[in-house]
Amino acid sequence: MSKGTFVILASGAGSNARVLLAHAKKHSEKMSALAVISDRAEAPVLQIAEEFGIPSFVIDAKNEGSLLAILRRYKPDWACLAGYKKIVGKSFLDFFDDKGLGFSRVMNVHPSLLPAYPGLHGYERAFHDGVKISGVTVHLVDAGLDTGKVILQGAFEREEKDSLQDFEAKGRKLEHKLFPKALDLAMAGKLALVKKSNHSWISIRGKKQ
Repeated sequence: MSKGTFVILASGAGSNARVLLAHAKKHSEKMSALAVISDRAEAPVLQIAEEFGIPSFVIDAKNEGSLLAILRRYKPDWACLAGYKKIVGKSFLDFFDDKGLGFSRVMNVHPSLLPAYPGLHGYERAFHDGVKISGVTVHLVDAGLDTGKVILQGAFEREEKDSLQDFEAKGRKLEHKLFPKALDLAMAGKLALVKKSNHSWISIRGKKQ
């Protein structure tokens, strides 16, 4: 089986990027991280890339041509959005579009049980709404706002004593568990789009239903 490759797009602290880079390093026979790309020159994720010896780039998010130039240079199989705060454009999704699979090879980790709380500040919004169960979604990226097909989801329970910080920490722990799992599935070619009637979803090849 050939080795899969990916790039990471991130805007902030980079905790998920660190987890993915460590995972790729541990499983270097199966996958390779090619580059870390950020829209913020001051983003700590760039330092994380340096720690792992991975090339890093700062782009102007309004000029997708600079992003596409990097993609054409490295030719990654997948892109992982790990706290990337900008909505990617059509040309980006087209670069990763796989006609055979029926979707673009781009995934994102989101801090809620989608379709609840799409967009920014998912944990904070859920916490202030008083939800008892929240969670994390790893999903494919399409042209909508967090509307892509779900790859994996996981839930956690809010306890009475939980502060917002506690609540977010539970979510981050789950993010760091699910994102590498989703990456493994992508690298192994186990994600398949299933269509039936007017519905479609992501199925995991080889998993007992």
